[in-house]
Amino acid sequence: MEKWIILVLAVALVLSLTGCAGGTTPAETTVHLQQEKTEDTITVTGRMGLEVTPDVARVSIGVSTQASTPGTAREQNSVAVNATLAALAELGIEEKDIQTSNINLWNRYDSNSNIIGYRMSTDLTIYVREIEKAGEVVDAAIAAGSNELNGVEYLVSNQDELYNQALTEAIDLAWKKAEALAAAAGKTLVEVKQVDETSRAVATVREYATNADTGSDSAPSKSTTIRPGSTTISAEVQVIFRAE
Repeated sequence: MEKWIILVLAVALVLSLTGCAGGTTPAETTVHLQQEKTEDTITVTGRMGLEVTPDVARVSIGVSTQASTPGTAREQNSVAVNATLAALAELGIEEKDIQTSNINLWNRYDSNSNIIGYRMSTDLTIYVREIEKAGEVVDAAIAAGSNELNGVEYLVSNQDELYNQALTEAIDLAWKKAEALAAAAGKTLVEVKQVDETSRAVATVREYATNADTGSDSAPSKSTTIRPGSTTISAEVQVIFRAE
């Protein structure tokens, strides 16, 4: 593509002034002609998603206790939390994979705003690296005294590695798309001028159920079943190519 910009061309104009003293007065105007060439570029977007099975479960559980005094509420809470930690240790869950994520103590009031007792809660976040044990973790924690289950999330331990793979495949896809567009326009790709990483997203399909929910004809088990589903790790890039 060529863009012509007229800047200067030399033209001499001679004006004859008749009847004026001093004879003729010459005037000169200069114009230049310059050519500016703009590069041909093709901009494409490449998206790639890798569907994988999570291998780590993040279980959020809690202990909530109520008593007439703050000290009693704390003591009861501590007993249940310590029993939960012991049960998790028996399942092989390491200390580094258990985090106290929240701890609170509240006043309890009646309808007249009088304090009638106290409530204490402790929340634990547990990383289950053997994901098949997630159901056992839930069962053991509840049996030990945890009385709140705040959800189960599913993670991929090598997520960064898989994302880089998706990113590479997204760039390859962008190149193929650009080649097709260039060929349709009678052009050839020369080089990559710019690459922008435009998004990073992880979409997870989560399922949580007990064996009684599976619809099996056999007698339902009393254990909790955790199904991790699948996770899609996605990458998107925008690439600008030079073509000629």
